[in-house]
Amino acid sequence: MKRLRIGYVPLSDAAVLIAAATRGFAEAEGLSIELVREVSWANIRDKLILGHFDAAHMLAPFAIATSLGLGHLKVPLIAPFALNLNGNAITVSSLIHAQMAGEIGRVPESAAESAKALAAVIRGRKADKREPLAFGIVFPFSTHAYLLRHWLRSGGIDPDRDVNLVVVPPPYMAENLRTGLLHGFCVGSPWNSLAVDAGVGCIAALGVDIAKHAPEKILAVPEAFAEQNRDVMGRLIRGARAAARWCADEKNRADLAGLLASRDHLGLPEHIIRDTIDGNLALGAAGLRRAHTDFLLLGRDTTNRPDPRHAKWLYTEMAGARQTAFSKDAFDEAASVYRPDLYDEATGETHIEDRDDPVGLTEGPAFSENDPRAFLTALG
Repeated sequence: MKRLRIGYVPLSDAAVLIAAATRGFAEAEGLSIELVREVSWANIRDKLILGHFDAAHMLAPFAIATSLGLGHLKVPLIAPFALNLNGNAITVSSLIHAQMAGEIGRVPESAAESAKALAAVIRGRKADKREPLAFGIVFPFSTHAYLLRHWLRSGGIDPDRDVNLVVVPPPYMAENLRTGLLHGFCVGSPWNSLAVDAGVGCIAALGVDIAKHAPEKILAVPEAFAEQNRDVMGRLIRGARAAARWCADEKNRADLAGLLASRDHLGLPEHIIRDTIDGNLALGAAGLRRAHTDFLLLGRDTTNRPDPRHAKWLYTEMAGARQTAFSKDAFDEAASVYRPDLYDEATGETHIEDRDDPVGLTEGPAFSENDPRAFLTALG
């Protein structure tokens, strides 16, 4: 039995790895997985590149940034498996949400409308010479940061000048909202729902309202480890794919919610986690709820096949956020982090949806891998 040590952050999108380790899917491939819970993404990266982990649950853009040497040492990582698509939401404090509703005379009914209502709040604060609102993101190189930027811009808010973006680990988001250190945040489930359940926040927009197919977490593996352990990689991918199918099956949702809620994993109320994996979330305002079948995709269809176009979009978003200067060489290098060849070899699955825009942005310009510079120009 080959033993693997894998790090993760307590989020609903760690479900596939948790199920693989505890429901016999890894064991069926001759693997024993030791899961190690971490609080922050920086911890995950550091322990992965130092060899303390064999693989890790990781933010997709963070794996790309690490491979390109952006903001840290350059350490080549690969993504042979996509753990999920979507799963994020934007939450604001109850006070800010009430002010947003006051600006338009009712609770905002869409992502764009909520962003415009927030813009009105910000204009009022500027007129009163008050300090900018602080919005939490889980890491600078994160899909959360890019979705938040798109949402803000949809309301006419400049994400670099009109608000302050602050890095906060996911488990601390709700508490920072309660204390007033944050006025809002973009984070993965179930931490938005925890803020709602605690009565300190309201969900203003679902991530799937901003991008229909947002790449989120991937299984990150040091390239050197993958090359030296090709057979192990195949077994890990197959075990994860079987676990993903189990997670995606509606009849297993009660079991999955209980598994994730346990003290050994997320340690949160089971009803909150069940809502997030069902995609039926309490919004925290006037008893409203919002259901979306694509809120969090764990194993449906081609969810788990790493799509290099997602990596290209994420790299282009980095350039749009001025985290790096765009270059065609780096654009191609970013794409090479995603390894569908390893996934296909392990699973025998090769189908991928034929759409030019792999992300489906509804707030912002469409992305095409064939013309990333046009996307950057449209971002401004």
